[in-house]
Amino acid sequence: MSLVIIPPAPVAAKIDWKPGARTQVNESEWSAAAQTVILAGAPRWRASVTYPSIVGEANILAWRAFVVDLEGSAHWFRLVACERDQIVGAAPVVAGAGQSGHQLVTRNWGSAGLKLRRGQFATVGEQLLMLVADVVADDAGVAPLRFKPYLREIPADGAAIEVRRPYATMAMVDDEAGWSVGIGQNYQIQFDCRERF
Repeated sequence: MSLVIIPPAPVAAKIDWKPGARTQVNESEWSAAAQTVILAGAPRWRASVTYPSIVGEANILAWRAFVVDLEGSAHWFRLVACERDQIVGAAPVVAGAGQSGHQLVTRNWGSAGLKLRRGQFATVGEQLLMLVADVVADDAGVAPLRFKPYLREIPADGAAIEVRRPYATMAMVDDEAGWSVGIGQNYQIQFDCRERF
């Protein structure tokens, strides 16, 4: 399906992010010992998004169109995963073809030093990844990214990496998304979404 652009304002008042790990836990009824298995299926980010009140019909038009254009869960949108720019002036790309798993060698970070911190994000090939180690560039501007979950698709050499305002590609969880309106043209927008592969 296709990308629908989310209106730029207002920004969300609250986003509840859930990384969506996939595990199976078996607990013994006799000893209460537990065995945990991380399942091979690709985990998906989930989010519950709430916007501040939007007053006036003129101010809700773009949001109503956004909800209708999505056609329930048919189409997708980009949901930014951070509240402000993580870094400016860096335009990293993938350094070498054929990389997969939980690590990616990257280049074009500029000068040597700390670029991003563990717990920040990167978007590679429309996939939101959480960094599990600090990103430190060497004198050549090369740095490894270590992250979870694993890469779903192998990126091409030179593929761009979004680090300023990383995002997840999301779709509504069902076909019931909409809006509510109260006295004085006081509108409310709230929806649940999950990552779209």
